[in-house]
Amino acid sequence: MSLDVVVAGELNPDLILTGLDGLPVLGIEQLASGFTLTMGSSSAIFAVGLARLGLRVGLTGKVGDDQFGRYCVDFLHREGIDTSRVIVDPQISTGVTISLSYPEDRLLVTYQGSMACFTAEDLDWNYLRQARHFHTSAYYLQDGLRPDLPEVYRRAKNLGLSTSLDTGWDPRDRWGREIEEVWRSVDVFLPNEREVMKLAGAGTVEEALDRVARDVPVVAVKLGARGSVARVGGKLYRQPGFRIQAVDTTGAGDSFNAGFIYAHLNGFDVPEALVWGNACGALAASRAGGTGGFRNLAEVRRFLESGEREGDKA
Repeated sequence: MSLDVVVAGELNPDLILTGLDGLPVLGIEQLASGFTLTMGSSSAIFAVGLARLGLRVGLTGKVGDDQFGRYCVDFLHREGIDTSRVIVDPQISTGVTISLSYPEDRLLVTYQGSMACFTAEDLDWNYLRQARHFHTSAYYLQDGLRPDLPEVYRRAKNLGLSTSLDTGWDPRDRWGREIEEVWRSVDVFLPNEREVMKLAGAGTVEEALDRVARDVPVVAVKLGARGSVARVGGKLYRQPGFRIQAVDTTGAGDSFNAGFIYAHLNGFDVPEALVWGNACGALAASRAGGTGGFRNLAEVRRFLESGEREGDKA
């Protein structure tokens, strides 16, 4: 077997509520006009995006022997993702995320379950060496894997794989400095603006980029509707976002990651990779569910040709 990308990460479904009649308020009952059960988890949404763009993708992780675990594995299998290294453990429960989705953003509540139980000892290095790129997402949710990630990334680099990382949000709001040991072996770092400022202890995205880019060759930061910005060495690149009617931002950042890494692995320059990331992220935000944004490469190409970007004339 030969793979383009191996993703090591968490697996869980998302239960998404849309059309909410206000922000959450304790002590009352509120209504939602829409509900979706779909594939969740940053790692899986990223993997699905890459597979739909035409890359050969394998995912390694851990689920419980339960309804949610079977849902995750079956979903990935139908998407053409290799799941032969997904461990099914009957002693644990598969995690789940509840997403309260608003047009401008979303509130996530996660039960970690199995995502905290996957460890470096569960990695099959003979499997990883068949790929050309290695990625992890949701760094702060993967309690079992996180302590050994510096060595995991160093070993992946020594095997000749390129690497990328998206930490996601730290739900404990600690933002420890140990992440620096990881990103020194990362080729492409993919945080959003709030995350990168927290990680770098900086007051602006530009300051954060200056700090992180000392250690990481490519830092691409998601700015939501405003698009994205990247620093490569001493150069700063910006690309505006696409104009869309936002429906559900769940998975938009992970879809950006898929578009960016697809472009990166195909030799596109950084400005073009940002455009691909913005397009995939915009498509994801325009439809419900983290994997609902696009079905294939042709759909993204059509959007790139026809989509309006911020700054275009109305």
